[in-house]
Amino acid sequence: MQDKTTANPNATKLNHLLSPATAKVPEDSQATTNDQLYSQFYKSKGQWYWKLSSKQDGTIDNSKIKSLSATDQKDVYNFSMVSNQRKSYTLKFNWLNGGHQAYTVNASYHHVNSNFILADANTDTDWQTGAPQAVQGTWATDFANNSGSDAQKLPYTKQFLNITSSAISSFTNEYDTNHRLYNSDTIAKASNVSYKQTGDDTYVLKAYGNDQTPIVYNISVQSNNQIEVNGLTSGSLTMSKSATTEPTTGSQTASSQSPSTTSGSTANQAAPSTNHLTDQQVVNWIWPYVKAKYPNMAVDSTDFTYMPQMRNGQLYVNVLENHNSQAFKKSGVDTGTNPQVASFRVTASGALEQMDATTGDWAVVSNSYGG
Repeated sequence: MQDKTTANPNATKLNHLLSPATAKVPEDSQATTNDQLYSQFYKSKGQWYWKLSSKQDGTIDNSKIKSLSATDQKDVYNFSMVSNQRKSYTLKFNWLNGGHQAYTVNASYHHVNSNFILADANTDTDWQTGAPQAVQGTWATDFANNSGSDAQKLPYTKQFLNITSSAISSFTNEYDTNHRLYNSDTIAKASNVSYKQTGDDTYVLKAYGNDQTPIVYNISVQSNNQIEVNGLTSGSLTMSKSATTEPTTGSQTASSQSPSTTSGSTANQAAPSTNHLTDQQVVNWIWPYVKAKYPNMAVDSTDFTYMPQMRNGQLYVNVLENHNSQAFKKSGVDTGTNPQVASFRVTASGALEQMDATTGDWAVVSNSYGG
C-alpha cells in the first residue's frame, strides 16, 4: 500500500510523522466500546490516507490527507482532510510522549477522540498485569548537556525512569557544573501497569495517568543493570540502574566530572552546597541509615536504587531494593513485595531528615553533610 513517490508537498514531514503508524490498530482497550474502532495510516501513489473502520461497519472512511500544520502544543499536528464523501474536515494527531509507541486521533467529523497503541496491532499476545521483574527499578541516563532555558547555569541533565509492578514515573534532573542537583521536572506519573512481551528480553509497557491517557514504553533489556527505552523521548535512551559506587570518604577533594560520567563513576566529589548535592554525596550521607535496616544481611549501596528529586527547595530521595542484585537474589526475597526501603530529604537549611513510614512524619537524623 505504500509508495515512494512524493506528490504531496508535505510528503517529507508526513513520511517522518506517519511511517511508524501504518499498522491497523484497534482503539485502546481502556476506551473500548461495543463497536471498537480501528485506525490505519497508509500511503498510496505518493499520497497519505487515513482509514477508519470498525468491526460492525467495516470501512467507515478512507480520507485523504491534504496538508498538515503544527499547533501551539508540542508534538500535536492538525491534518487538513477530505473524506471519501468529499467532505473537508480537520483531524488532530499526536504521538504520545513524543515517542512512536502510541498516538491520539481527534476528528469531530467522525466523533472520534481515541488513543491507539501500536502494540495492539499484534493480537497474538495479551496484556499481562504488572511489570516484568527484569525492568522493575529506578533507571537513569548518563549526564547529558542541558538544552533547556537553564543550560547556562545548570549545564547537565539526567533522566530517570522508575518502574514498579503497579506504577511508572519519570522525571528530569538539572545539575550545575559540579553535578550538584538543583531542579527536578516531573514528566509523567501513571498507574494500572501492564505489559506485553514482544521478543527475547523485549517488552512493551503501558500505564495510565489521571486523565486515562496511556503512557507507553518499548523496553529492551541489555543486561541486569541496563535497558534501552523507546517512548520516553522522541529517540531511544540507554538507561542504567540508578545505583552508585561504594560510599566515598570525606577525604576526597572537590572535582568536576565530565558530562559522560555514569552514575557508577568513582570520580571525586564537588563540595556540597547546603542542600545541593551530587547523586553520590546523597548516597554517602544516607547509606549508614539504609544499611542499619539490614543488620542480618550483607548489603552494599549498589544493591539499592535511588530517586533524587528537588521539590519545593528540598532534596528528596526515595531508596528502593534492587531485587535483581545478587544480595537480594541470594536472600530469596519475594520479588512481589514493595521494594521501597526508606525516604529521606535534605532541608533548605542542610539537615537530613528521614520519614516515618507509618506516620509520614519527618525527623532529623543528621544536622549537616560530613562528606
